[in-house]
Amino acid sequence: MPRPTVPPIVAFVSSAIAFMTVMAAAGAPSALLVVYQQHWHFSDSELTVAFAIYALALLLALLVIGSLSDRIGRRPVLIAALALQAVAMVVFLFAPNIGVVIVARALQGFATGAATSAFSAYIAEVAPAAQKKVAALVVSIASVAGLGIGVVLTGVAIQFAAAPAAVVFGAALAIIVIAIVVTAASPETVGERQGIGDALEPRIGVPSAARTAFARAAPGMIGIWMSAGLVLGLGASIVHQALHITSGAALGLVVAAQPLAAAVSALVLGPLMPPRRFMLAGYVAVLAGVSLEAGSFAAGLASLIICGAIITGLGFGAVFSSTLGFLVPLTRAQERAKLFSAVYVVAYLAYGIPTILAGFLSDAIGLVPAAIIYAAATLAVTAAGLIVSLTRTGSTSRDARSDHTPEARAHDVRASTSSAA
Repeated sequence: MPRPTVPPIVAFVSSAIAFMTVMAAAGAPSALLVVYQQHWHFSDSELTVAFAIYALALLLALLVIGSLSDRIGRRPVLIAALALQAVAMVVFLFAPNIGVVIVARALQGFATGAATSAFSAYIAEVAPAAQKKVAALVVSIASVAGLGIGVVLTGVAIQFAAAPAAVVFGAALAIIVIAIVVTAASPETVGERQGIGDALEPRIGVPSAARTAFARAAPGMIGIWMSAGLVLGLGASIVHQALHITSGAALGLVVAAQPLAAAVSALVLGPLMPPRRFMLAGYVAVLAGVSLEAGSFAAGLASLIICGAIITGLGFGAVFSSTLGFLVPLTRAQERAKLFSAVYVVAYLAYGIPTILAGFLSDAIGLVPAAIIYAAATLAVTAAGLIVSLTRTGSTSRDARSDHTPEARAHDVRASTSSAA
């Protein structure tokens, strides 16, 4: 007897809400870590480890099980990922110290990585025909919008709730549990399923046709992802410790500004400009935004850090979506998963490791000097990326533009906004 399932529209809406919730929960600790530090008095290095371990665990999941749902089906992977996410929420709820928070953060990162590719595919596949465009939009903005919304709501909870962690993670846990139940009753979209086989073997490499372009793009990718780690990893701490602002809403606004601006840039501004010009403008915006952020750290001006985060976010969205726009058309369809694995490795290592190093440096010389040094390093690497882009051979640029079809560009924007979290 066939297993009863909920209607596709219910599965679609439930999956979209669940995906947004997972990403919102991922953003919550960026603001809550400052509260934890105030209560538990741990070092800046421990704070940045708690932030960055999420990115490293997410990267591990993407590399190891990113394609698993293609083989065994979307539902089993989603249920397992949501269950692990629920465990992480429980660990957060009862965490007595920063060590346990770091464990919860690692669980959360791995669960989010496992869910990301499966949710992206499932939402697009299960959506009714009339909702396919809506599904594409949901997949495009779920990560960054969920992250930004989660940080903002967490900031509000910090300001107005007596136990903000309980409110945030309790609400997320309730939604995730409901999502598990609905997912278990949802239709499967993968028809012919295979065994796990070698799906769990990480594949890292760059397709031969894209290696030269990838090498040229690497400095820029490292620079912009370092800029993301600067605000998301250290921004809330600087606002609290150095700028002496205790408002939870302000903390949330600082952390949320960059990912939300990146989404607007890639989705709204990107289609209005030629890809290469958009990318170069993005580099200039990142350099200007990070400079403003460094100035805000030195001068103690909160308004500058918010302006800097918005400008940096606009530049991030421009550079990353345009970079993917040049790389993706150089590869065959069956090679693109391999390409994105390489992109994720560069991106998340640049996102996580410098933040950890800045935390240890902060313990030695102070938070503001460490943040200024981090910003200076980010400016140097991003400037190198801009210089390399300006010296790109004309043939490479023309080939990329000629191959950059509307379908490819839409695919690139979806990828850039999905990973910007």
